[in-house]
Amino acid sequence: MGKAVGMIETLGIATTIEATDMMLKTADVIVFQQNKTDPALVTTFITGDVSAVVAAIKAGKGVAERTGALIAYTVIPAADDQTLDRLIE
Repeated sequence: MGKAVGMIETLGIATTIEATDMMLKTADVIVFQQNKTDPALVTTFITGDVSAVVAAIKAGKGVAERTGALIAYTVIPAADDQTLDRLIE
């Protein structure tokens, strides 16, 4: 089992940047990927210890909810190493 993985999907580049900044300021996490589905829909992936990822996603979610840009979010507490390998490819 690997580290926790968190994902937050938002509308708008500005909100994505603000939410990502808040997640990084809130907890010791690493942003390892951002997927842009279209110019406005972005999914940000973070990893770290479970408590850090949960805190970071909660903070990023708060930003996205405040701006009305939250689409989805989730935390996988102990992601299998293969899960991370597939995301990073």
